[in-house]
Amino acid sequence: MPVADQNNVEEQTLSAADAQQTEKKARVRQLDDGPQILPCMEHFVTLLRKSKRPTLVLTLVEHVGGNALPEIAALVDAASGTLPVQARKAMFHSVAELCATEQLRIERAAERIILLDDEYGAQAVQSLLEETDAGDVAIQAMPSDRYSRALHLLLRQDFAPSGAKREQRFDNAERLQVMHRQWKSESYSSHYLGPKGIVPKVDVDAENALRDKIAELFPQITADQILIEQFTRRDLAHADRSGGMDSDETTPILLHTLTATFNGSNAHYTQVADGEVVLHEPPAAMSASFSWEPDTGALGVFCQDREIRLELATIFRDVVLACDGEIQDMPMRTFDLFGFSTPAMLKRLEQELVPGIEKISILQIKVARPFEQHTINEASGRNLAQYLSSILLIGKDRRDARQIYQVAYDDYGIDDLTGYTLSQVKLVFSMAKQTHRKAHNVAVQITAPNGLNDKSKTDDDRKRVIDQLARLGVLREF
Repeated sequence: MPVADQNNVEEQTLSAADAQQTEKKARVRQLDDGPQILPCMEHFVTLLRKSKRPTLVLTLVEHVGGNALPEIAALVDAASGTLPVQARKAMFHSVAELCATEQLRIERAAERIILLDDEYGAQAVQSLLEETDAGDVAIQAMPSDRYSRALHLLLRQDFAPSGAKREQRFDNAERLQVMHRQWKSESYSSHYLGPKGIVPKVDVDAENALRDKIAELFPQITADQILIEQFTRRDLAHADRSGGMDSDETTPILLHTLTATFNGSNAHYTQVADGEVVLHEPPAAMSASFSWEPDTGALGVFCQDREIRLELATIFRDVVLACDGEIQDMPMRTFDLFGFSTPAMLKRLEQELVPGIEKISILQIKVARPFEQHTINEASGRNLAQYLSSILLIGKDRRDARQIYQVAYDDYGIDDLTGYTLSQVKLVFSMAKQTHRKAHNVAVQITAPNGLNDKSKTDDDRKRVIDQLARLGVLREF
């Protein structure tokens, strides 16, 4: 090929490449202009962008606005999954035409839904959907997402058809989300074991008795100031709520939650009045919540006042469960970590896994060497015996392929932990894939004698952890 022709071919090739680059640069990502059209409705904009069931979002807008939007409905019907940009923009403009009060109501509803979008909230919503309810079954069919499922419950609650009984499942999901977050924190909750198989009795007489007992713990309030609310969380094979059946008798109830709200604390704030700074301490609401599982006998007491949780557990047992006996008869959880003293535990962790758990790894073992120290009290001159312990934390990097016992030998020269007191063990549970959740890890920290701090985000995870520890003999009831 002549040199001139070859140069022409190369120039044409370069020109074509330049044209493609120019075309790519010219492509501008389409925007729905949500923040510009609805600058005060951040949560609604997020909800519409993420929901794979935009029909539900349109239903919310139409209910609040009081008018049908046929043009927007046509765009929604044509979409599959999340709305395309132009359709979202059209709905944003329709919402922008509503009055400020209606926009605020939509935004508040969207905010409540967005606040449920973490794992705690998503699993709370999922646990309240029923397999025998046609609407619940439909919302779980693909395409499905956590925002649409939460919106489904909100619409069933706040915009129920005329004459239909108002549901409370969305409110219940919000309560469960908070309780799941606080479950592992001693600052918020304490846990006990009670008699298994007892269904709570919460009739008018029981509510009044509960109010009287709580009022005795808080002398500054009266019984008639206490609000009692009960919710039930059921397994996924629930009775049909809309069919008028007595679901308590047809299917086992997995979880009961009961909350007592009352003015048991004070709010503190200052205010300028008549040229002086005045301190105000008006009564403020606080709550005591109970989480009861009949199948396992697990009772969780959630209250910011840690000192009275045991008394609240006694009240729940005596009044709601209608059981006799002293509180000492209620079994407590305790943990025995001696089994982690030898490498034999590694074999047990492989062979004794409960269903749903694929693997357990030991990340850390904290050991203590107790000793007695004698000293003299400088103030009184008396001889004192102090019981102390020295602490050693044996841990490994998560990328370290060695077992924890090999780390103890290689790095600390310890080949036998039986001479120490094991005070804490940190584990990682590898959970198998579930129907509505991918495979994941759960960190579990056990502190002898009764401390359990786990990163479980669902009741299913927590139950597997408890079952596994019981099978290993680590968890004991007495």
